[in-house]
Amino acid sequence: MAMTINTNVVSINAQRNLSLSGSQLGTAMQRLSSGLRVNSAKDDAAGLAIAERMNAQSRGLAVAARNANDGISLAQTAEGALGKVGDMLQRMRELAVQSSNATNSDTDRAALQAEVSQLISEVDRVAKTSSFNGQKLLEGSFAGAVFQIGAGAGDNITVGSLVNAKASELSSVAYQTQSLAGIDVSAAASYAATTAGITLTVDGQVHTLDVLSAASSSTERLGQIAAAINAKTADSGVTAYLAKADDGSYTLELMSDKAITASVGLAAAVTSADTPSVVLQAGATPADIVDGDVVTAIGTDAKGIATVDVSTQSGAWLALKKVDSAIDQVNSSRADLGALQTRFEKSIENIDIMNENISAARGRIVDADFAAETASLSRTQILQQAGTAMVAQANQLSQGVLSLLQ
Repeated sequence: MAMTINTNVVSINAQRNLSLSGSQLGTAMQRLSSGLRVNSAKDDAAGLAIAERMNAQSRGLAVAARNANDGISLAQTAEGALGKVGDMLQRMRELAVQSSNATNSDTDRAALQAEVSQLISEVDRVAKTSSFNGQKLLEGSFAGAVFQIGAGAGDNITVGSLVNAKASELSSVAYQTQSLAGIDVSAAASYAATTAGITLTVDGQVHTLDVLSAASSSTERLGQIAAAINAKTADSGVTAYLAKADDGSYTLELMSDKAITASVGLAAAVTSADTPSVVLQAGATPADIVDGDVVTAIGTDAKGIATVDVSTQSGAWLALKKVDSAIDQVNSSRADLGALQTRFEKSIENIDIMNENISAARGRIVDADFAAETASLSRTQILQQAGTAMVAQANQLSQGVLSLLQ
């Protein structure tokens, strides 16, 4: 090896190794101080790209979990409000059942109706004011709601709509009423026992009622007719109510959720220019009839509970039909909301599992292995000290040239 002083190759080599170990020492210290293996793209370019994509998914999943929890809160708000609506409907049903009983006077039913009216108003108020974060829930406008419960576009749960719980919209029933009004019972000549049961046609099906025993008065005969109709209610679906007007006349009201195509015991109609006049066969002979005017109404207020009226027995019958329909709607909606909450909860569980695993995968890329990095730190520190010493030694090599000049 030639002895030169201008180019100290040994010193240059020692300096290069010292610089390399210094760079490695800096990297080890940076990783240990930050806890990250990848602090910049130069540490692992491909790994950084993969880790950032995983980071985007992980952060999106965290927000999605919060979204799903917000969805649960919204569903609980709506379900809680419907629970109170259901409680009020149950109370309305109790009042309707109570009003249906013959022991109540008109004054009693008026008192019952007063409470029903207040309950209807409160149901309507709850429906119109229940909201979550400023959004109305139960007045019909909450529809097509999309809940983002995933990290990517299209990862959602959509709620078609919530029940419209306003008093004018809650419940829907199909029914028919037929009333034989203005019956003048004094027109009947006799009330002998009938030899055959009178007929009632409902939804195209003929029902033959039980024969009537002899009656002692016209009022008793009307009561027998109502009783005969109600004895077949299980088969025909028709319920009869007998109401007395202030002028002493009677009204026979038939209530059914099917079409009553022929009234009970109606003889041939004598038609006038205005109101059809019909006669009710009350006795055993054609002469035993009573006059009245028939009025048929097919579901005139079939939608909503706003018009529920328990001040009459026939009104209580309709109230029960409407309230039962409303209760079914509320219960169905509450069941849907409960199922929705369960779905949200399962979505959150799935999100948590995905987030856990994607975070673990990202951690394997970007997180520093402290055992390996501390070992690297110790190694590079020793190399730094040794390298420094070797540079010093290499710098002394040129001093040997002076011995040749002596």
